[in-house]
Amino acid sequence: MVGRLTVITGPMYSGKTTELLSFVEIYQIGRKKVAVFKPSLDSRYHSSRVVSHSGNGVEAIVVSSPQEILEHVEEDTKGVFIDEVQFFPKELVDVVKKLINDGIDVFCAGLDLSHKQNPFETTAYLLSLADNVIKKKAVCHRCGEYNATLTLKISGGEEEIDVGGQEKYIAVCRDCYNILRGRS
Repeated sequence: MVGRLTVITGPMYSGKTTELLSFVEIYQIGRKKVAVFKPSLDSRYHSSRVVSHSGNGVEAIVVSSPQEILEHVEEDTKGVFIDEVQFFPKELVDVVKKLINDGIDVFCAGLDLSHKQNPFETTAYLLSLADNVIKKKAVCHRCGEYNATLTLKISGGEEEIDVGGQEKYIAVCRDCYNILRGRS
C-alpha cells in the first residue's frame, strides 16, 4: 500500500509548522514511528528542532540535501515530516515520491510564494503531487483581518531566499500588500 502526501502551505505566521507538529503528535499518539526533518539552512528558532513561532517543537534531523532524508528513514517508519520545504532543492520531490511509493505517509510544510509572489519551485512541485493540501491564512499585519495569504519583506535585500523572522517579514492580505508596495 502506498503512502499519502500532505502539503501544508501559506504565508509566514499562518501556522504551517504548528499544523505539521499536530500531525507528528497524532502519529506519536498512535504509536507510529516517525522521522522529522528540517533543512540545515533554517536555524532561526533552534538548531536541531522543528519549532513553531509559539515555541512548540520536536527534535528533528537536520539535513543539507534531500538524499540525506533517505539515510535516516528506517524500514518501520510510518510518517515522515519535513518542515520549510521551500529551502530544499527540487530533488526533494524525487525523495518524497520514493517515500510515498514505499508506503510512508509524508507531510511537508513550507511557503508557497516568495515575498515577490513568485512560487517556490520545490513547494509548487509538491503541491501538484499532493493527496491533501492544507492552505493556511494568517492575520494581516496591517489591517488585522484573518485573510493574509502573502508574505511581505520589510527589511533586508530583495533576494527571495533570505532566512528570517519578524525582523524581516510580515503576513499581509493582497490589498495591504499592494498598498505597502505602493501599488494601490
